[in-house]
Amino acid sequence: MNAGSIIKYYRTKNKLTQLQLAEGICSISHLSKIESNAYSPHESTIKALLLKMGVLLNREVEKHMRLEKIIGKFIDCSLHYDLETMREIYKQLETENDYIQSTELVNQYELYKFRFYIYDTDLMKAEEQKKMLERMKASFLAPEHWVHQFFQSLYWSMMGDNTKSLEFLNSLDLGIQSIPQKFEGEFYYQKARMLVLADRHELSAHFAELAVRSFQLHHNYIRLLHAQILLAINYTRRNLLVQAESLYEVLIRNTHLTKQSVLHNQTLYNYTELLRLKNAHGEALEILQTLKERVEPDTYFYKAVLTSLLESMVEGGQDSSLQIEELKAISNSSKDQYFHIYAIYFEKRNFSQPDLMAYCEETMFPFFRKNGYIKETKNVAAELAVHYRNQQQWEKAYFYQTYDEENGGELK
Repeated sequence: MNAGSIIKYYRTKNKLTQLQLAEGICSISHLSKIESNAYSPHESTIKALLLKMGVLLNREVEKHMRLEKIIGKFIDCSLHYDLETMREIYKQLETENDYIQSTELVNQYELYKFRFYIYDTDLMKAEEQKKMLERMKASFLAPEHWVHQFFQSLYWSMMGDNTKSLEFLNSLDLGIQSIPQKFEGEFYYQKARMLVLADRHELSAHFAELAVRSFQLHHNYIRLLHAQILLAINYTRRNLLVQAESLYEVLIRNTHLTKQSVLHNQTLYNYTELLRLKNAHGEALEILQTLKERVEPDTYFYKAVLTSLLESMVEGGQDSSLQIEELKAISNSSKDQYFHIYAIYFEKRNFSQPDLMAYCEETMFPFFRKNGYIKETKNVAAELAVHYRNQQQWEKAYFYQTYDEENGGELK
């Protein structure tokens, strides 16, 4: 406990000058050094200064230990993805904010507030906290610097800039010796998540497997489920369908048993990708229809489910006009352009093939490519390559056919 900072906190709170507090106990210069933590005074001096303000040293030590324990729990909840408990602890810690600012706990407190705002998708507070931490980082120890960089990667991921997020993660490889032990699983998981978005499935699977082992070692069962979902997605996209299906069976059961409804729905949603690859369109359609009824409307996940439902209905030859109109209606804002583009795409599939291909080339391909949707870009490129081969327009066919090979699934 930085006794000098605590003394300064109570002196300021009691509106005392250094002269008033020091009188009869020590010199003003002595008190100034104590308050700046440049000098470690005798315990009797600390007790006398605090007692003059009606504060008992032993109670301050107990308070400090209590806050240290609460912040420790706040950190553990962030590692175990316990957002509800984090919200409760956050409210409790905010009542002690001024006091914490005067202790050596302040760096961890402010760092994990940043993590909390990211978890809670509070964009405005996360941005404010990011700026505050930039001003504080000169006081960070090596592990705190590492955590700060890691949280910035999460911040940019939340903001939709996956390229910048991955850059931060790659820079952390150089300082891996500074990683706090409990963060190994988190680091591997986030690396796997960014790599799967970059369509680098083999490397993503490697980090997902490391994350699974780390979460198992630390008995972090909720995060283990997250990592296993990533692994199942990677297996699916690498066409390792037997491995993917066996993992999905475990995930569907365990997310249900642990009452992780959000994870259960996400597992089912990703499982439908596997089912479509196996041409089990009927089963995929049934799951997606159930999810559509279960998921809260006008959320990102609802729009994703509706888009996949449309895809399954089209593949199954079903009338999807009502679902197309619904997706168009709920994706009118600029932030929903991804889903609006898909709504128009499915609508155009019901009309002329040339009109559809022109839309793919002029709207879909440039949008997906510009915004880093690598999987979607490659899917559209494959469709255009087939179209231009059939039209015997070999130059364009070659361009779209080789796009995947030239890009290599890498974020430049």
